[in-house]
Amino acid sequence: MTATRSRSRVVDLDERRRRRDAPVRVHPARWWIIAVCFAVVAAGIVAKLAHVQLASSANLVARGAGDRTVTERVPALRGSVLDRSGVDLAVTVPEASVALSRLALADAGIDDAEHHATIARAVAGPLGVSERRITSALGRADASDDHVVVATDVPVSAAEAARTALSKENLQGILGAEVSHRRLHPSGDSVAALVGHLDPDGRPTEMGGIEKIFDAELSGTDGIRVAEQSRRGDTIVGSEEIREAPVSGDDVELTIDRALQNETEKILGAGVRDSGAAGGIAIVGRPSTGELLAVAGLEHDERTDEVGPASSPLAFANSYQAGSVFKLVTAAAAYENGVVGDATEFEVPWRIDVADRTFEDHRQHPTQMMNVDAIVAKSSNVGTIKIGQLLGAERLERALHDFGFGSRTEVGHPAESSGLLPAAERWTEPDLAAASIGTYQSATTLQLWAAYNVIANGGTYVAPRLVAATIAPDGTRSPIAPPPERRVVSEESAARVDRALRAVVEDGTAEGLGIPGFTVAAKTGTGRMPSPVPFDATDSYIWPDRTYHYVTTFAAYFPAERPQVSITVLLFDTPLGSTGALTAGPVFTALARLSIRELAVIPTSPTGVMGGLIRAEPAATTTDADGAAGSTG
Repeated sequence: MTATRSRSRVVDLDERRRRRDAPVRVHPARWWIIAVCFAVVAAGIVAKLAHVQLASSANLVARGAGDRTVTERVPALRGSVLDRSGVDLAVTVPEASVALSRLALADAGIDDAEHHATIARAVAGPLGVSERRITSALGRADASDDHVVVATDVPVSAAEAARTALSKENLQGILGAEVSHRRLHPSGDSVAALVGHLDPDGRPTEMGGIEKIFDAELSGTDGIRVAEQSRRGDTIVGSEEIREAPVSGDDVELTIDRALQNETEKILGAGVRDSGAAGGIAIVGRPSTGELLAVAGLEHDERTDEVGPASSPLAFANSYQAGSVFKLVTAAAAYENGVVGDATEFEVPWRIDVADRTFEDHRQHPTQMMNVDAIVAKSSNVGTIKIGQLLGAERLERALHDFGFGSRTEVGHPAESSGLLPAAERWTEPDLAAASIGTYQSATTLQLWAAYNVIANGGTYVAPRLVAATIAPDGTRSPIAPPPERRVVSEESAARVDRALRAVVEDGTAEGLGIPGFTVAAKTGTGRMPSPVPFDATDSYIWPDRTYHYVTTFAAYFPAERPQVSITVLLFDTPLGSTGALTAGPVFTALARLSIRELAVIPTSPTGVMGGLIRAEPAATTTDADGAAGSTG
């Protein structure tokens, strides 16, 4: 058994050797399987390589284009600021910088002197430049230059006309125009201080007026433009493509009447020069609506001796101790709180001591009995102080606040000042006396104008309004809702003060400053200006020239029975001897004459005629004897 097994093993080994040495044979079907597998693998490798190569090429192309293509903002056309009749007060004018492409000329095979001259002849006229300027610019530029500037700050229409002229010469794609916007004030500097200004980047300045308040509405929505740039960073002519068109901003319509504004400035300028004042402010408007029709602020330039528009809106920004024009608040508050009546009389000397201070009337007179009407009409400091003492600090302060002093009006101008009205708990007895006659607190001319409108409106405060509406590019007009009105004093109290204000013109400090056919309610005021630099330790109102400088005012409305016009005039830094009646009064009468004509105000009696304003002599000249109070009529 064992021997047999061994021989079988030997046979098996020999068989294995024969099989090992024999040639390998593969079945034909297996060859096909192997070939297919190799083909699939090879195809995958080739596809991968192709994908990598194509993707890399695409990325390189995209990166190359990205290096030359830029996305730019297309500024929207800023809306205009208009007067109440739609006249432009501030308007944006598109202007173009025009360039030619020498590279495009070279590509077209026409980059030579002859074609340069043809181009110059075609575009010089529309662009308003000389042919030589154009040929010189092209001649100096490199042949590869895509952006040769030949004209700047030209109307967009001129650029389009130049493009059309080139088309007629069968020269397309060689001219490009970059548009920028410039803000203009067609009415000059007349209302520029109210409207405001833009900086070189087109943004409103810090005290930008209407431009700042309504910046969002005026700005519109910018568009998007894609363009190609040359290696030098210039836009390649003809490569611009608008992706999103800009949307123009809304227009803003003011309550201002440009014609009335211009004439108001002329009249005020004459008043500033005639009075010797350093400047003046005048406001003309509608008391019933609070609409400001004219707001003028002028300053005298000592270097040039010229009187012109101030750089800031003086009526809103500057506050003054305006003096006796505040007396209407003292009288109204006294009536409203019941501390005086129609029959109340006061014993009024010409001088009064309050603690350590002395207050005087503007002229010396014997002690006399005076009712409230007479005190207001004659602008008695002493009589008004006695009314204020009955009223008390808290009630007077509250009344001043109710009339709009000590806080900004709702006109919304960024330059507006709130004036100065210290809290009553800080008042001393002399402070109460000074506040009663308007020499403790300070106020803007706009605040004074609005306060007199309270009486004109029967005791109701109507906030001043400068903006009437916004107007969308499609012409849709959206009126600006006025602030809510509020009751300040009763109609009865207002009627009593109105009666006193009429007496000012009939036989008071403004006697002779009336208007034939119209009943005028008015108040004059004179206050001393604090010295701009400390000079006299005993009297802060004495200036370095050792004299007093004054603020003179005249506030009025008419016809008193049905007020249609309200005017406030303030002249500042007027010389010794100035009073509201002597300096600001003539400005008022001229403005009243203007308003009657321009606004077609109907007289309240048959004697009213358009040219019949009269100017009688003032009731009395005043002496500079108003003491530390610094207030006269």
